[in-house]
Amino acid sequence: MKRSKNGFTLIELLIVITIISILTIITVSQFVTARMRARDVAVKGDLNALSKALMMYYADYGKFPTTIGSGGEDGDWGTQFDDGGATPYVYMKVLPHTRTDVPYCYVVNANLDKFGLFAMLENKSDSECHMASATDGEFDKCGYDYCYYIISPNAVVTDL
Repeated sequence: MKRSKNGFTLIELLIVITIISILTIITVSQFVTARMRARDVAVKGDLNALSKALMMYYADYGKFPTTIGSGGEDGDWGTQFDDGGATPYVYMKVLPHTRTDVPYCYVVNANLDKFGLFAMLENKSDSECHMASATDGEFDKCGYDYCYYIISPNAVVTDL
């Protein structure tokens, strides 16, 4: 009597399911990492654009604003950044919103000639995320620890 083999054994099915599961786990973890890095690129772009708007403000007034937002309101993220005049000149149509649970931070020195913009990146292994330095309080601004910053060209972080 001939025996026909019309299917897979249980071992073969378990091996295929295991291989598919491993590939799925690898793919999902890479997708999550890619999304996290994309959000960090957006954070860097937001702060870069805001720093350019601040430099334009400095070119017009010879000083940085004490606060940023519409009409000089502090922490007015999501509204426009203007000079607060009767017919305001708009430097940035919409101030960016933070993409993490730690808000963006704007700091200006007492002479209003140096500024710093601070944010927290999700990917702590990013080459521009200075977590090692953050432990000494250097990036402790606005009540949060930050690992990424953009400062005015004439400043160092300790000036702020």
